[in-house]
Amino acid sequence: MKRGLFIGRFQPFHKGHYNAIKDILKIEDEVIVCVAASQFSYTITNPFSSGERIEMILRSIKSLRDRIIVLSSENMDSNSLWVENIIDTFPRFETVYTNNTLVKLLWEKRGFKVSEIKFFEKDKYNGTRIRELISEGDKWEDLVTNETKDYIKEIKGEDRIKEIYKIEEKVRNGAL
Repeated sequence: MKRGLFIGRFQPFHKGHYNAIKDILKIEDEVIVCVAASQFSYTITNPFSSGERIEMILRSIKSLRDRIIVLSSENMDSNSLWVENIIDTFPRFETVYTNNTLVKLLWEKRGFKVSEIKFFEKDKYNGTRIRELISEGDKWEDLVTNETKDYIKEIKGEDRIKEIYKIEEKVRNGAL
């Protein structure tokens, strides 16, 4: 059985992520989806908690669930210790899927095969763009899976992102 590792922050989980997972499953029997930076939440770049991101993923991948393992990993001060922690705590895998140059270097140094992910319309399906659209009150719902959209609305994620952006703007302007 072949198993790959797909690492991302999934802030939020969107259609680009979903299509990347489907593409990986054309090559691998199973994929471990690693929710990275799991200790961060309630910030502009990481508005959702690890548990919320996992919930978005689990709801979105129901039809693929028997071939996907979802786990989380905290960032660490030492990149090499971060890699070692994943190796020690995750089920085995052979290939790491990433387009991040540093992540690629770290995993190749440890002897893992690293493959790039073919992102589905990357400019359109992009977490930063989606968060910005939400903060501005623009249309974002078509960029995420229906399950992610419903979950973000359920947890009042739109309000949270708008509030985080307002706070950050006040900090930048010296008002806080």
